[in-house]
Amino acid sequence: MRHRLARRTAVLLFVSGLAFAYAIKTPPPQDWVALMEKSPHVERQGDRITIVNFRDAAHAPGTAPVIHWTRADFDLSTLDGADLILQPFGDLKGLAHVMLTFRFADGRHVIISMESRQAKGQSFDPLAGFFRRDPLYPILATERDLIWERLARTPPDPVQIYPLLADKAVLRQYFERVLAFVSAIHRQPIFYSTLTESCMTTFINLAPEAFIHVRWYDIRRWVPGYSLSLFQQLGLVDHSMPAETLALRRTLPDGLSAPQGFASDAAWSAYIRQSLDGPTPAPAP
Repeated sequence: MRHRLARRTAVLLFVSGLAFAYAIKTPPPQDWVALMEKSPHVERQGDRITIVNFRDAAHAPGTAPVIHWTRADFDLSTLDGADLILQPFGDLKGLAHVMLTFRFADGRHVIISMESRQAKGQSFDPLAGFFRRDPLYPILATERDLIWERLARTPPDPVQIYPLLADKAVLRQYFERVLAFVSAIHRQPIFYSTLTESCMTTFINLAPEAFIHVRWYDIRRWVPGYSLSLFQQLGLVDHSMPAETLALRRTLPDGLSAPQGFASDAAWSAYIRQSLDGPTPAPAP
């Protein structure tokens, strides 16, 4: 009995040690794909912020992106609004990618996408998100980068834009929380998790109570493809019509002009929204 107890104790200690090591491990440095090579973070002085490694890549069908990493300055006192961006994945209704974009008075946007950081030779695998394989990677970028990246694919991915019906003070608090989180994981990376730190759950985790509160057992918290009805129920987006009808109205149309024909990112952002709200204007000469 004494030997059996000793063996069981040794096995228990060994398994506990493995579990502890697994729980505290941090993502190691790797050779990242070009679009995820640099880690963004934020410098702040009062209302003035500078986003370091702000991405502004140019995408064209069938060619490698031309990547620009910049330092972008914004004044938080001029934060003017925000939109929810949904990217459904084909006919699989439960699957979608969620992004947030924050608008400033000068027409510029900061669009944020929470993704799993990919090493060269890898590709996104949702199953790997259960096993702490890839770091969580926040992309802070221009809309002509992250939105056009999806529209420039063959075939294009659907992209939906929903204005958020929230007070500007709450949106600012939300944005500040996201920026603080981005800087924190720049200093100490964490793992992407399909359940707890994904494109959807990360934004929910960071949201102020005044903006959103989702009970843990609501399945729409975990399945982004069903999130539109959740946001409607919470009064965060237009709830005057069924989710299916709203999704059709807020999906960017085919045939939009590429950002390269516009004078600025702000001009292209205004153009794609006008395609939803009225006649599609021509790009600037």
